Amino acid sequence: MSNGPTAPRPFLKWAGGKRQLLSEIEERLPENLEDYDTYVEPFIGGGAVMFHLLHNHNFDQVVALDINAELILCYKMLQTDVKKVIAELRKLRDRYPGDEEQEERKAFFYAVRSDWNASVGDVFSLKKSEQIKRTAQTIFLNRTCFNGLFRVNSKGHFNVPIGSYKNPSILDEENLLNVSKSIQYVQFHHAQYSHVLHFLGKKTFVY
Repeated sequence: MSNGPTAPRPFLKWAGGKRQLLSEIEERLPENLEDYDTYVEPFIGGGAVMFHLLHNHNFDQVVALDINAELILCYKMLQTDVKKVIAELRKLRDRYPGDEEQEERKAFFYAVRSDWNASVGDVFSLKKSEQIKRTAQTIFLNRTCFNGLFRVNSKGHFNVPIGSYKNPSILDEENLLNVSKSIQYVQFHHAQYSHVLHFLGKKTFVY
């Protein structure tokens, strides 16, 4: 499933991300990895390992799971409606006040955060347009909040404050397009890690 010369990168900053460890992980992969026809990852997170494997190895079937519904929603929307997500994210980027307008910037950030929190619940039951908007908001908040954290309280409300980045990279259109291209045939599931048992076989590689 190699997707050209440019490898996709994680579109979200995610706790425990493995991007800096990819060379070490690659060295420890099975020597006969090409003999595996299915690749399953039960804790997809930011997807650094998945993007690396999709770019450098071929599998007949790829399955990615995570218990975080917001995360899986992002993957699904980038898979099916990446250009619409980019359009929504561009609106947020263009409306985000500059670093010299700190009060306006804070007001905008917390307004987006409040709107995101107002839709907490079964995100997969939202209308497609709302899911696209929510995905763009998730990426925006992740790119502009403190340390790029994704943290919610017991009610599921995003509660990370605004970050101090002067010029946050809110929209990387080229990477989002690469991400979308690379995951077209990935099966994403919002599920517990134990759901991986449904996909195990003699030729299944699990990370």
